[in-house]
Amino acid sequence: MKDPSYIDIQGGPDYVFKVLRHAIRGYQLNVHLNGQSRKGYILALIAVLTGRLAFRPTLVTFHGGLSQAFFPRLDSTALRWAFQVLFNLAGGIACDSLPIKEAIANYGVRPEKIETIETFSAQYLEFRNVPLAEEIEAFLRSHDPVLFCYVSFRPEYRLEMLREAMARFREHSPRAGFIWLGFPAKELPGVQQFVQDWSAAEQQSLLLVGNLTHDQFLTLLSRSHICVRTPACDGVAASVLESLALGIPVVASENGRRPVGTVRYDENSSADLCSKLVYVSQHYDEIKSKLGPTSDDDNVGRMADWLAGESMPENKREVAHAT
Repeated sequence: MKDPSYIDIQGGPDYVFKVLRHAIRGYQLNVHLNGQSRKGYILALIAVLTGRLAFRPTLVTFHGGLSQAFFPRLDSTALRWAFQVLFNLAGGIACDSLPIKEAIANYGVRPEKIETIETFSAQYLEFRNVPLAEEIEAFLRSHDPVLFCYVSFRPEYRLEMLREAMARFREHSPRAGFIWLGFPAKELPGVQQFVQDWSAAEQQSLLLVGNLTHDQFLTLLSRSHICVRTPACDGVAASVLESLALGIPVVASENGRRPVGTVRYDENSSADLCSKLVYVSQHYDEIKSKLGPTSDDDNVGRMADWLAGESMPENKREVAHAT
């Protein structure tokens, strides 16, 4: 979609042309990558090859956890070689945490080439409480508890498993409501079709919401009872850290990377997810009392310094506040 706030891409050839044009004009390229998408890998590979051709190696920001479809995959020679080539062509790599840095280094990448910069930063908690759409306000008034589910219409979000857990949980809490949000416009028709054949009771307990502004997102999160995070491939997840910092209990799939305070469940088990939701509901005040901000590091600033090629302090605490 064309918009004056960014450089639009109208297909593959246009992407190649515009990346090459900006590289030749002296721009520093930075490409975002994870281990879940073939298309994402190809786009990243084009960017790092272009950076080398322009004698200004591309910086790669690599996000996601250690349970992704294509990374790490030491059991596949082809996938190992593909990521090894990309990582070594990059001018530098930034990832979320030390375990992911170690996994990247296992691909034959020099450790000093890899920076660890958390995806969560103190500025992300700055927001104004704003009025929400009337359908959201009505849903909040008519359901208790309300569970906040930041999801997408993709297999790794396990929406069918989540549906089963919702049905189980409503046996314990008949007035419970679930808000599924975060769908881009192209995914909304698919998820609407997914739920259209649900029973009336199931549909009444669910509200589908597209993307929200930052203020709307955190306003809704702060008014929710529990945050549910289903994908295991996401690593720590900024939304999990935001929820915990706001004092909202989080029930998330176990992936070995969840932060302290998260209640974990087996990612494939609707029964386990339901049991953890029941547990949090029964011990809500106790769990909530242990949550709150744990870091005031300015990781936005650290990322900006890294992209600009400036030296970075290990903990940058002079936070540049959002405006």
